Amino acid sequence: MKEKIKTHLKIGDKVKIITGNQKGTMGNISVINRKKELLSIATLLPRVIYKKNPQGGESKRIELQPMIHISNVILWDTQANCSSKIGYKLIEGTKKRYFKKSGNVV
Repeated sequence: MKEKIKTHLKIGDKVKIITGNQKGTMGNISVINRKKELLSIATLLPRVIYKKNPQGGESKRIELQPMIHISNVILWDTQANCSSKIGYKLIEGTKKRYFKKSGNVV
Protein backbone atom coordinates (compact mmCIF):
# COMPACT_ATOMS: atom_id res chain seq x y z
CA MET A 1 0.00 0.00 0.00
CA LYS A 2 1.32 3.42 -0.94
CA GLU A 3 2.10 5.77 1.93
CA LYS A 4 0.76 9.32 2.11
CA ILE A 5 3.33 11.75 0.79
CA LYS A 6 4.21 15.20 2.02
CA THR A 7 3.55 17.94 -0.49
CA HIS A 8 4.27 21.64 -0.75
CA LEU A 9 0.71 22.26 -1.99
CA LYS A 10 -2.26 23.12 0.21
CA ILE A 11 -5.98 23.57 -0.42
CA GLY A 12 -6.69 27.13 -1.58
CA ASP A 13 -3.25 27.69 -3.19
CA LYS A 14 -3.29 29.30 -6.64
CA VAL A 15 -1.52 27.06 -9.15
CA LYS A 16 -0.74 26.97 -12.87
CA ILE A 17 -0.92 23.76 -14.92
CA ILE A 18 2.42 23.19 -16.69
CA THR A 19 1.66 20.02 -18.72
CA GLY A 20 -1.28 18.34 -20.41
CA ASN A 21 -4.05 19.49 -22.72
CA GLN A 22 -5.15 22.25 -20.29
CA LYS A 23 -1.62 23.68 -20.01
CA GLY A 24 -1.53 27.31 -18.86
CA THR A 25 -4.82 27.15 -16.95
CA MET A 26 -4.74 28.72 -13.50
CA GLY A 27 -7.01 28.17 -10.52
CA ASN A 28 -7.25 27.39 -6.84
CA ILE A 29 -6.83 23.88 -5.45
CA SER A 30 -10.13 22.48 -4.19
CA VAL A 31 -9.21 18.84 -3.33
CA ILE A 32 -5.91 17.03 -2.66
CA ASN A 33 -5.62 13.22 -2.60
CA ARG A 34 -2.27 12.60 -0.90
CA LYS A 35 -2.34 8.80 -1.28
CA LYS A 36 -2.68 8.91 -5.07
CA GLU A 37 -0.77 12.23 -5.39
CA LEU A 38 -3.66 13.89 -7.26
CA LEU A 39 -5.37 17.25 -6.94
CA SER A 40 -8.43 18.96 -8.37
CA ILE A 41 -8.69 22.56 -9.56
CA ALA A 42 -12.07 24.27 -9.59
CA THR A 43 -11.60 26.16 -12.90
CA LEU A 44 -10.91 23.08 -15.06
CA LEU A 45 -13.42 21.93 -17.64
CA PRO A 46 -15.41 18.93 -16.34
CA ARG A 47 -15.03 15.47 -17.86
CA VAL A 48 -18.39 14.25 -19.25
CA ILE A 49 -19.43 10.58 -19.03
CA TYR A 50 -22.61 9.08 -20.45
CA LYS A 51 -23.79 6.11 -18.40
CA LYS A 52 -26.19 3.64 -20.01
CA ASN A 53 -29.23 2.34 -18.19
CA PRO A 54 -29.09 -1.50 -18.09
CA GLN A 55 -32.87 -1.80 -18.59
CA GLY A 56 -32.68 0.12 -21.88
CA GLY A 57 -34.02 3.46 -20.66
CA GLU A 58 -32.39 6.84 -21.11
CA SER A 59 -28.68 7.29 -20.47
CA LYS A 60 -27.43 9.70 -17.79
CA ARG A 61 -24.94 12.49 -18.35
CA ILE A 62 -22.43 12.70 -15.48
CA GLU A 63 -19.86 15.49 -15.12
CA LEU A 64 -16.71 14.61 -13.19
CA GLN A 65 -14.07 17.01 -11.93
CA PRO A 66 -10.74 15.91 -13.47
CA MET A 67 -7.82 15.06 -11.20
CA ILE A 68 -4.26 16.17 -12.03
CA HIS A 69 -0.99 14.74 -10.73
CA ILE A 70 0.82 16.97 -8.23
CA SER A 71 3.94 17.13 -10.41
CA ASN A 72 2.00 18.76 -13.28
CA VAL A 73 1.31 22.03 -11.45
CA ILE A 74 3.43 24.88 -10.08
CA LEU A 75 2.48 27.51 -7.50
CA TRP A 76 1.57 30.99 -8.74
CA ASP A 77 2.84 34.13 -7.00
CA THR A 78 0.05 36.73 -7.23
CA GLN A 79 2.21 39.60 -5.94
CA ALA A 80 5.02 39.09 -8.49
CA ASN A 81 2.61 37.71 -11.15
CA CYS A 82 4.82 34.72 -12.02
CA SER A 83 5.17 31.03 -11.20
CA SER A 84 7.94 29.84 -8.91
CA LYS A 85 9.27 26.93 -6.90
CA ILE A 86 8.80 26.87 -3.13
CA GLY A 87 11.37 26.98 -0.35
CA TYR A 88 11.08 26.89 3.43
CA LYS A 89 12.60 29.24 6.01
CA LEU A 90 12.15 29.98 9.69
CA ILE A 91 10.45 33.30 10.42
CA GLU A 92 10.07 34.15 14.12
CA GLY A 93 10.37 30.47 15.09
CA THR A 94 7.76 29.14 12.63
CA LYS A 95 8.41 27.35 9.35
CA LYS A 96 7.02 29.38 6.42
CA ARG A 97 6.82 28.72 2.68
CA TYR A 98 8.31 31.32 0.33
CA PHE A 99 8.69 31.76 -3.43
CA LYS A 100 12.29 31.24 -4.54
CA LYS A 101 12.11 33.74 -7.45
CA SER A 102 10.67 36.71 -5.60
CA GLY A 103 11.25 35.88 -1.94
CA ASN A 104 7.60 36.60 -1.04
CA VAL A 105 6.05 34.52 1.73
CA VAL A 106 3.11 32.38 0.61
